[in-house]
Amino acid sequence: MCSTDVDGSIVALDTVARPKALRSSPRPVFLITDREDGTALRDALSGHAQGVISTLNRASEITDTALRVFHDRRHYYDPQLLHAALGPTTVLGATAARSLAEHLTPREGDVLHRIVRGQATQHMATDMGVSVSTVRSHIQNVLGKLGVTSRLGAVAFALNYGLDRRWERQPQWI
Repeated sequence: MCSTDVDGSIVALDTVARPKALRSSPRPVFLITDREDGTALRDALSGHAQGVISTLNRASEITDTALRVFHDRRHYYDPQLLHAALGPTTVLGATAARSLAEHLTPREGDVLHRIVRGQATQHMATDMGVSVSTVRSHIQNVLGKLGVTSRLGAVAFALNYGLDRRWERQPQWI
């Protein structure tokens, strides 16, 4: 691991770097990694890094991004790494994924569609004419049936397996 001071720390993340070491840094940390999988982003988040960028970017872009992160006190996460981190950890075949989705009731399918659209629980409850606790129950059912643990996981599942295209053909879910 190497480090350069720029009112913070720029760290090249390699296979031996650990999130615990990042958290112990007294200054903000920006990671530069050659890893292309989602673990680099997850390590950055669990280590409380200000951001992470891939070495696949041009050197000038890496430097400019790091300086902007420290100067503007903002976070930056490389879009390619973000995409890799949000992908399913266990790859299912399209048939298996659709089979899981088929177990959703029409109401749960509606809730999943609303999750993908980014609707808040309260907004869903109002639109659907049900209580917030009912919506939360539907959300938990959706997560359980899809085998994910969060709304973000449900969104990744839906997008990775083309369930968003299913809604275009089935307007009753909208």
